[in-house]
Amino acid sequence: MDHGGVDVESPAGIVRKPVSRWLAYAFALGKGIIISFVVGALIHTFVATPFRISGISMAPNFADGQFILVDKLSYLVGLPMRGDVVVLKFPANPSKKLFIKRIVGLPGETIQIANGFVLVNDVKLIEAFLPESTVTTPDVIKVLGYQEYFVVGDNRPNSNDSRYWGPLPIEDIIGVARVSLSPQLFGWVAQPAF
Repeated sequence: MDHGGVDVESPAGIVRKPVSRWLAYAFALGKGIIISFVVGALIHTFVATPFRISGISMAPNFADGQFILVDKLSYLVGLPMRGDVVVLKFPANPSKKLFIKRIVGLPGETIQIANGFVLVNDVKLIEAFLPESTVTTPDVIKVLGYQEYFVVGDNRPNSNDSRYWGPLPIEDIIGVARVSLSPQLFGWVAQPAF
């Protein structure tokens, strides 16, 4: 009980100074900040993290400057799927540069780009999320190994992706885009059906 800063004699006859309220508030606030920081760091590391798109490689489906929420947890319990839009470490500079691309090829598949289209095991991939006028070049054939993925940008003429630097190892995938956080594009990221 606060006695206005006056010394208080306890029942045992010992004189004690009451703890000031501001000290108790400061302690509680500090504890709250530390707990919030630890929980935030754990969420950022293992569950989800915001990501700002830089560039036009995913246009028209994602815009330069758009913020998305990247789900890291899903790939701790499951595997990436065709159509997933993933944030990844750029294989040529994994410690510094992050990219956003779409998975079109899964481990063990043969990916071929021919006549302007993507083929998976000799079957044309229907990419309804792209404008009809999209032409995919250059011609490429890649057989994906164990835990390798083939990723491309939606803006095929303006994307540095697996067509140029090869398959993406699973360990370079950070997570899958789940939510657009930008006000003009707010909502769930659509998962195309293949």
